[in-house]
Formats: sequence, C-alpha cells, structure tokens
Amino acid sequence: MLRNVLVVLHAGSGIAGLLAGLWAMSPPRPDDGREWVRRLYPACLATLFVTLIAMIVVDWSDLDSGGRIAFVALAGLAAFLLWRLVLAERESRTRSAGWQQRYVSHVYFTYVSLWIGFLILPALNSPIPFVLAPLAVAVVLVVGGVLVGRYKRQLATARGD
Repeated sequence: MLRNVLVVLHAGSGIAGLLAGLWAMSPPRPDDGREWVRRLYPACLATLFVTLIAMIVVDWSDLDSGGRIAFVALAGLAAFLLWRLVLAERESRTRSAGWQQRYVSHVYFTYVSLWIGFLILPALNSPIPFVLAPLAVAVVLVVGGVLVGRYKRQLATARGD
C-alpha cells in the first residue's frame, strides 16, 4: 500500500513538473506573474526526489545489487537536478552578464531529464527495450537541444548580444 502511494505521488509530481517546467524555463522578468510556477517546479522535483528515496528504502531488501546501484544512481541524479535548480535561482538573483542563457541551461537540464525519465520507462517495458530506450533518449536530447538552442538565441537577440 505504501509503495503504491509513493508511486502515485512520484508519478503525479513528475507529470506536474513536466507542465510547470515548461513555464519555469523562461527567465524571470519583473512582474511577469510566473513566480508561482518557478516555485512549483522545484517543489515537483523535490517531491520526486523524496518519493524516490522513500521507494528505495521501502524496496531495498527486495532489490538485487544491480537494482540498488541503479536506484542509488538515480537518487544521485535527482540530487544533482535539485542543485541545478539552486544554480538557476542564483543566476536569476545575481543577473550578471549572460545570466538568462545560464538560467535556461540549468532549468533545461532538469526539464530534459524529466522527459527522459518519463519516456524511458515505457520504452524499457516495450518488446524491444534495447532499441526503444536509447531511441527515446536520443530523440528527447536532439529535439530538446534544438528547441532550447533556438530559445537561447532568441534571448540573446532580444538583449542585443
């Protein structure tokens, strides 16, 4: 029962994070009215982290060595994602030259990681996971890289860089 609750909380915060992250990616502007979404997105990622740790603790005795290593590595990645959001917040406060592009890079890293996590699970459960899992990662990285690169160029052009 506890595991099911954790899975629902984890999945729900991941889906909410996918929605909030899209709006959180845009660098803050005074009075843009999006402060709430820039608070919601890190809250979603923090919930993902906490529920992941809780699921690891609940399932630890049932995991083999490979599963333990994989889940501990995922927890490390989740902690790193939270750190990137701290760095994004720091960029938005200091606003030194080029801060907007760095802000977007930090938030994008977390956002693309969410998409990879969201798509990799169905790919791993497909009849041909050895093909679909790497393909899902590659598609997300390529499409995301093109889109965020275009967006960062627009930010630079708007600033006159």
